Amino acid sequence: MKKIIALILAALVLCTALGALAEDGQPAPLYATVGEALDDSHEGRVISGGVPGDYYAVVTLKDGSYYRSVAYYDDTLNELTAAVDALDYEDEDFFKLHEAAMTAVDEYLKTLPIAYSERFTAQPLTDTEMEAVLGKTLDQLTEEGFEIGTHGTENGEGDDMLIVYTLRKDVYDYDCTVDADFDTYIDAQENGTDGKLVVTGINLAGITEWGFDKRFHTDGTVEQPKDPFAEFGEVMSAVLDLFEKVKDGEQVDVEAFAASLKDAHPDYADMIDMYITAYKTLGVDGLSSMLAPVQQ
Repeated sequence: MKKIIALILAALVLCTALGALAEDGQPAPLYATVGEALDDSHEGRVISGGVPGDYYAVVTLKDGSYYRSVAYYDDTLNELTAAVDALDYEDEDFFKLHEAAMTAVDEYLKTLPIAYSERFTAQPLTDTEMEAVLGKTLDQLTEEGFEIGTHGTENGEGDDMLIVYTLRKDVYDYDCTVDADFDTYIDAQENGTDGKLVVTGINLAGITEWGFDKRFHTDGTVEQPKDPFAEFGEVMSAVLDLFEKVKDGEQVDVEAFAASLKDAHPDYADMIDMYITAYKTLGVDGLSSMLAPVQQ
């Protein structure tokens, strides 16, 4: 009997753990809809925003932790935003129509069901770590992984004015005062020497305003966007290498080459196909005029 009871308890624990996950393996949603998530702003600021792609996310502060709740939209959003873009600015009712169209977008977004909510496990700097920032220059902090964001003045005029820089480390923002008066600050901006300004105070501002973007992972790492020009260069370098091998008489499986290159650079699949088709049609020599601008 004791073994049976133990098995039942173990099953209950397992079911409870699995209940914290949505059916697709994602963390269970904290909210039913985007509107409910947006309304849950009593514990701190709400960050929300659409991301190019297929999702809309809201970041909330709940029970001392930040959560990102993700919803997926369909073509309805594109239709509603297209209606906004189609409005005629010359129409005498433009502002009224624009407000109504934007309201329709907002109301649609509020109805989207939350697919899952994930907690940011990354922790902000401790008090000890923030104290270690004091006395360092902005240049030193950027070398340590901080990114400088917005900056400006706070707290009135004259001697009461503070110069504040917002610095990001991982997914958190910190407001840092620097040892500079207004004139020194302006001079540093004009001369590009603000990296030499010394931090005299720091406090946690909160999670970055881009926290709704899934490139900002919950563990604090940030997925850097690809440099499209660098990737273009990689593709063209590979294509030119291929043609050089062909011109030198080397036997090359062009189809396999194209497939491999498209796997590595899916965003450039159409361009790769274009060059391969042109090669098959014109041959290497026939492509010389086409590739000349790239080779220069």
